[in-house]
Formats: sequence, C-alpha cells, structure tokens
Amino acid sequence: MKFTKHLIASAVLLATSSIAIAATDSTTIEINVTKDAYVNLVGSLSGNAVAPLALADVNDTTTTLGTLGFESNTTGSCTVTFASANNYKLVHATDGALNLGDYSITYAGVTNSAASAGNNYVAATCNEAAANMTMTSPALPAVVIAGTYSDTITVEIATQ
Repeated sequence: MKFTKHLIASAVLLATSSIAIAATDSTTIEINVTKDAYVNLVGSLSGNAVAPLALADVNDTTTTLGTLGFESNTTGSCTVTFASANNYKLVHATDGALNLGDYSITYAGVTNSAASAGNNYVAATCNEAAANMTMTSPALPAVVIAGTYSDTITVEIATQ
C-alpha cells in the first residue's frame, strides 16, 4: 500500500508538473500571389510594322493600313494615343521640303491629322479585337518628284 501511495503521488506530481510546463505558440501565414499587369497591341500593325503603299493608294483615297487591337489582364478602360513624326505628312526622304500633302488616320472612329492631332481613343475595356486602321490622302499634284515619301505613326496604349 505504501508503494501504491508513492505511485499515486508520483502520478499526481507528474500530471500537475506537465500542465505547469506546457507552452504553446501560434502564427498566421498570409499567402500572396502577384501577377503583373500587361497590355499588348495585337493585329497586323502591332510591333514595328511597315505599310508599303503604291502611289495610287495615297491619291485622293482611303486605304486600309492594317489591323490593330489590344489585349490586357486589367480591368477598366484603356487610352490609345497616336503621334506622327512628320505631322501627318508623307515627306520625301532626301528633300524634307517635299511632301505629298496632309493625310489623316482613322481607328475605331477616331481621326487624327495635322489639323486634329492629339485625338485619343478611349476604350471601355482593355480587350478589343483587331480592327482596321485607315489612311485618307488628298489628291496628288500632277507631277510627283521621284523618291520615297514616308512618315512614322506611333501608337501607344495605356491602362487606366
């Protein structure tokens, strides 16, 4: 019986001592995944496109230069801006004083020309299928001096 009392006392001591030395710790872990936003121009005019035209394509006519659209993984609207290196004139490669007159470009119902430069196209979403971009040119003079006439249009899209 004496042994049983020691055994019970030891068990009680062990049980109470383990409760007394018990400790806990906890942490919270927040998991985040980030995907960078992007917006891309798509269509035949995306990238560094070249639109080679014949003289007949720029003589009092409207010509399709190609297609342009955009895709994005953002919400909200996008703004498309247009800028011309030669103020919407096809300028002679070796004689900058020679040009084929003012022309205009139209995309998604927005027209830009020397007289109306700075018109932006604001799209409700940043995902739009490729659509035609056109160029409207005036009548050419009776004599066009030989050479290459060119301009560079810069198209930029920005998410809002």
